[in-house]
Amino acid sequence: MDFVDARVPVENLIGAPGDGLALTKGSFSWTCSSIAAAAVGKMRRAFEIAFDFVSTEKRSGSVPVIDHQNAGYMLADIKTRIEVGRYFAWKAADHFDKTGGLDRELSNMSKIYNSELSVQTVYDAMRLVGVDSYGDRAPLGDIMLDVLCLPIYDGGNMGVRRRHLHEMLRTPGYDPLAAAENRLSV
Repeated sequence: MDFVDARVPVENLIGAPGDGLALTKGSFSWTCSSIAAAAVGKMRRAFEIAFDFVSTEKRSGSVPVIDHQNAGYMLADIKTRIEVGRYFAWKAADHFDKTGGLDRELSNMSKIYNSELSVQTVYDAMRLVGVDSYGDRAPLGDIMLDVLCLPIYDGGNMGVRRRHLHEMLRTPGYDPLAAAENRLSV
């Protein structure tokens, strides 16, 4: 559907004329922390499935898979990623709230980081479970389908980098340390 010469009554405007782009960016940024948190939830579920599998399966061996060094290392890496992502999502949401949604830097960064991290994390959980993770024996395949959507959802990570973060970095007066102290970056 195309709107040509459409008129909107002034009482129906959201914001002032010319505020559309800023409102749109704010709307996308508002969802970023939620997407980052959703990515953490998907990583946590993938970890639980992989952990249960390696704790109970022997795979033709005499001991559970978890007793093998590589499985322990992979689980430790996955768990570390989950915690980093969780703290980042919390910090981003907190910063967005404390700045009244005016500083979108951490929100955008957490969406990018956690959505891309979730793809690698779920993939590693699938590697631990093996081929059974791909079919109907374990739900990891469905979780992978979910997390593959996150980097391209809500404007896509490349678009967020270009339209939000790159633009912010180029703004005169940008303060690279402001977000760490819950201050406005620009």
